[in-house]
Amino acid sequence: MLSSEDLKCPAVLNRLNSYFKFFIVRDPFERLISAFKDKFVQNPRSEPWYKHDIAPAIMRKYRRNHSEAKGLQFEDFVRYLGDPNHKRLDRQFGDHIIHWITYVELCAPCDIVYNAIGHHETLERDAPYILKAAGIDHLVSYPTIPPGITLYNKTKVEQYFSGIGKRDIQRLYARFQGDFTLFGYKKPDFLLD
Repeated sequence: MLSSEDLKCPAVLNRLNSYFKFFIVRDPFERLISAFKDKFVQNPRSEPWYKHDIAPAIMRKYRRNHSEAKGLQFEDFVRYLGDPNHKRLDRQFGDHIIHWITYVELCAPCDIVYNAIGHHETLERDAPYILKAAGIDHLVSYPTIPPGITLYNKTKVEQYFSGIGKRDIQRLYARFQGDFTLFGYKKPDFLLD
């Protein structure tokens, strides 16, 4: 995460002006589902702070029924992310939030001129293009992507958001609206109407 101070640093500016810069975006709501599953449900890299530090803090503040004994629920996560006052917890969680903050906050696309921005949904086409544009396609190749893994899954999005109140979804959308708009993702009217 680059701050406005970072963007004034001569060493950072030199790198930004001379390096090949790219990033890959994903439908914002699918990205949040993936972050939730990866960090709070499966956590294959065994990062205990998500389960032992971050999840309890979110549950204490955003769980409606505190008598539930089960771990962090997607609904709690959505309430946290959609809360206009989320910044205090974000600061407490530190760099661990990079998996769910907006791309606008994380990658500063309005302040940095990127050479390429790829989409998760078209990664099969975008990855070779990015490697070629970077001039390294003769050195490395992107691994084969299993069929269907990058396709947008509306059914999965509907399942995860079922049972979550419209107000919470609208607040979440308001926070991530810049990511939807800036990177060409359709507004999820099927969740908001």
